[in-house]
Amino acid sequence: MGRRIYYFTGTGNSMRAARVIAERIGNTEIVSMKADPSDYSAKDCEIVGFVYPVYHWTMPAPAESFVEKLDINPKAYVFVVAMPSFVCGIACEKLAEILDRKGIKLQYGNIVNSVANYAIVYPPFPSPWLMVPKTEKKLKKIAEDIFCRKTRPYPRASKMIKRKRDRVMTPYLELQKYADNPFTISKDCISCGLCSRVCPCHNIVLEGGKPSFQHHCANCMACVVSCPKRAIGYEIRGEDRKLLDSSDYKTPLVEIMGLPAKRKLYRNPYITVNDLTKERELWPKEVKHEK
Repeated sequence: MGRRIYYFTGTGNSMRAARVIAERIGNTEIVSMKADPSDYSAKDCEIVGFVYPVYHWTMPAPAESFVEKLDINPKAYVFVVAMPSFVCGIACEKLAEILDRKGIKLQYGNIVNSVANYAIVYPPFPSPWLMVPKTEKKLKKIAEDIFCRKTRPYPRASKMIKRKRDRVMTPYLELQKYADNPFTISKDCISCGLCSRVCPCHNIVLEGGKPSFQHHCANCMACVVSCPKRAIGYEIRGEDRKLLDSSDYKTPLVEIMGLPAKRKLYRNPYITVNDLTKERELWPKEVKHEK
């Protein structure tokens, strides 16, 4: 039976995590959630994993949609690794709910805090030089747990976090449909199409050789950090004031959204731009581990 890990990534953290775990398990295929779930069914898999970042204190909406459509072996060992910068919120609980509706039990859950990479609001933090080694160390421990098929209750949000999420994050979820309105393309664009190929949401198409955003953006920053010319910017212009006016709640973060030309950008140091264009890979190739 097969072994498969599904990941959603913008700047490579979750892809790196999937690779580390897959390498320890052996003969494991890792699949991007930008693929069509019907093409990569898990109904014949003995190990099924999900790895993704945390957006708005929950799992990314595209990842949620992917799992809902995925066929999964109810007898498989199923695990999740959520990768927040700080607050995990209901990211694991949301997956558990989806799996429960499919009659599947989530047997192992863990959190790996990683570098925050929301480039249109702030530079990467904590420092990648400090955070990445810590992340790698924890990933190796988690990989060993999964190799041994240990069970571990998935992390749950406290009542306080759930209340705060409803108050703090709901306004931004309402604004998500406008999230890509302020993206700009400078004259430095060379029409290479990398932004389109790395986008995990299929949100970018080239029109006249230039990127055009299709309004189902997750704000993952894949396009921003992958552009070889830094031709993608973010500027809330006058016509985009609806970003501020579309919610009955306060959205103070929108006031500081932008992408200064000299802002530092982050991509996981173990992941290349070409890696981000992949939909699947066997990791590691032709290697078997004895259980």
